Amino acid sequence: MGLQEHRSEIERIDEEIIRLINQRIGISKKIFESKKAEGKPISDPEREKKVLSKAMDLATELNLDTGAVKSIFETLIAMSISKQQELQGKNQG
Repeated sequence: MGLQEHRSEIERIDEEIIRLINQRIGISKKIFESKKAEGKPISDPEREKKVLSKAMDLATELNLDTGAVKSIFETLIAMSISKQQELQGKNQG
């Protein structure tokens, strides 16, 4: 496989990552509705710690840069919280 084929494979994987992020945000919307129905706050620091811990464990197992993986998952969590805050604002306004 040559350079262009490798780059094409990376592009395919990148597209899948974006689709998965979109899917994750979609589930975040459902989580917001459940939190709203149960009167729970948007932010759940204990849950966020568990998500990060699980990601870090898998990164370690796969011999990935744990700092980079932590940063990625912190961003994903921030995106989810931001979406839920946006939905909360729409429900209040």
